[in-house]
Amino acid sequence: MKCLVVTFGLAMLFTIALSDGCVTPLGARSQCVSIYDCPQLLTAFEQRPLKSEMVNFLRQSQCGFEGYVPRVCCGPTPSQSQSAPTTRRPPSRPVRPSGGEDPVEEEDSYPMPRDKCGIDTNGDRLYGGQITDLDEFPWMALLGYQPPKNAPLTYQCGGVLINHRYILTAAHCVVGEIENAVGRLTTARLGEYDLQSDIDCLSDTCADPVQEILVHSAYPNPGFTDKNKNRKDDIALVRLAKRAAFTFYVQPICLVENNLRLDVGNDVFVAGWGKTENGKSSPVKLKLGLPIFSKSECVSKYRSLGADLTNGQLCAGGVFAQDACRGDSGGPLMRKSATGVWESVAVVSFGYGCGREGWPGVYTSVSNYVDWIKNTMRSSNI
Repeated sequence: MKCLVVTFGLAMLFTIALSDGCVTPLGARSQCVSIYDCPQLLTAFEQRPLKSEMVNFLRQSQCGFEGYVPRVCCGPTPSQSQSAPTTRRPPSRPVRPSGGEDPVEEEDSYPMPRDKCGIDTNGDRLYGGQITDLDEFPWMALLGYQPPKNAPLTYQCGGVLINHRYILTAAHCVVGEIENAVGRLTTARLGEYDLQSDIDCLSDTCADPVQEILVHSAYPNPGFTDKNKNRKDDIALVRLAKRAAFTFYVQPICLVENNLRLDVGNDVFVAGWGKTENGKSSPVKLKLGLPIFSKSECVSKYRSLGADLTNGQLCAGGVFAQDACRGDSGGPLMRKSATGVWESVAVVSFGYGCGREGWPGVYTSVSNYVDWIKNTMRSSNI
């Protein structure tokens, strides 16, 4: 009997060992480990510029998760001579925003109905890894700012498209210190994937050109002020001068219902081009799964820093090295609902550092502001 137990135990260990084995994109046997335990791929991921060949290689190396940390089949990256041929793309250059203004249509005054928003354009996709697909999260928007003295346009905040005309973002992205530190909000970019190129491609698939649309006006929640350390009411709407064209790569996201409650540990996602853990921005769109964090514990933590959180805020993350630094200020906290549509749960607001163990990020809860969003959309279109 003892021999049987030992044999069974060894068999289990052998099975576990095999389950961690993998084959790299170059065909070598290796182990599936946390990306932080694979210096070759971690170094490659942090390179700037991040070449399209390397983006494809990193995506092919993904092999699961360790908690919320992506795992990779660890091995060397290909040399330039070993790289598979890819579609040649022109270097990135400024995109001229579409000029003029469209007449307002009745549907511009309302979020998109739930049968026309949050639609996953590739329903059989497995959501994993950290580098997104070309068409993943097609509601993501980048906000462009014009610095003084005609300096080049810079993208500093994110948001989500909620109908043809409006983007949901953070109030601190449209008013206050950002106007002095960065410049005037002038444009919104939709359908973006890789900031390094005009035409975004993965393998043999290329996306449509981005839509760069002038901003008509911005509407921060009236309760927001930079003087509040807790960033109360940090939510805003951006109205576009022209209506966004819905395509395979540009779609609206749904808003959550105004009575949504999320339990501690529920999985949500952030996405964007924001800062990585070493302070560099990513040229390609990234994503990250996070757990909802205990609100009472979060309130106690931030109270020690002099910030009293409100009912209109929620907390997520608190996992070492994983935080909304992988997204953008003003970008979304998202979830896939039981009915299969993607919903905007909250807006990235602020945090204590980035990726500190036990310190979650703070987000503005969309469910507390659904009525304000709808009323603002209706009144601003009159």
